[in-house]
Amino acid sequence: MSNLLLRSISGSAYVVIVACAVLLKNPAVYVAVFSLFALMGAWEYSRLVQNNRTRPIRSIVDGLAASYIFTVTLFSGISGIDRILYVPYVAYLLYIFIRNLYTEGENGMTDLAKTILGQVYVAGGLSMANFIAFSSDSMTFADFNSPLLLSVFILIWINDTGAYIVGSTLGRHKMAPKISPKKSWEGFVGGIVFAMMGAALLGHFWIQNGMEWYVWALVGGIAAVAATWGDLVESKLKRTAGVKDSGWIIPGHGGILDRIDSVLITLPFIYVALLIINY
Repeated sequence: MSNLLLRSISGSAYVVIVACAVLLKNPAVYVAVFSLFALMGAWEYSRLVQNNRTRPIRSIVDGLAASYIFTVTLFSGISGIDRILYVPYVAYLLYIFIRNLYTEGENGMTDLAKTILGQVYVAGGLSMANFIAFSSDSMTFADFNSPLLLSVFILIWINDTGAYIVGSTLGRHKMAPKISPKKSWEGFVGGIVFAMMGAALLGHFWIQNGMEWYVWALVGGIAAVAATWGDLVESKLKRTAGVKDSGWIIPGHGGILDRIDSVLITLPFIYVALLIINY
């Protein structure tokens, strides 16, 4: 019971932090929260894949690079800042390529591939939040679309809740027993149904952009499937690494990556879906 209480408190704190970062429309708060997610996520990913990091500073640099590119993609999208701000990130990429020639030994190419994948997985996934929150016509942070971005997170949480309720009561057929033994196909379908209903309601009563309810329901279904894949991706990383959690920073839950694993895959899928339907 004490562990359940701890998980509830830390989980609620995570929800409040994300909601505040999105709803306050304060660039400093938004960047601080999501950049920290990027930094810690990249750090934990490096540990999960057992990257060749003989010095902690290397993992720190990877995390800082992820935070930096998230921030640059945000402000370049709303203020047309000079492309020179991308130079430090390009310099980081060149650095890890060249460093690999001299310091990584016989596993150099494998470690380099792991590092690049971590940037795409963590920094790339989170950066999609900026593209969802701002349209091509956005000029200032005041154009930040809080309802739309927060709705993506809400749909992930609704999917998790629906999958748990249905899976714990009706789950009989294992979905991925070797990766995540507790997931069932019944829970997967239940999560999709809950997310589709939630998306239809959010689109009609909160986002209110004129898009039909059934289109939003489709977006909810896409979010549920993507969120499940995101969770399975990180579960496989942990299974391969032989660990239960990606970290320890969130009491009762593990690491940051354990909380944002679904987000990292869902955000890109939702962004592409919205482009296709011309949102």
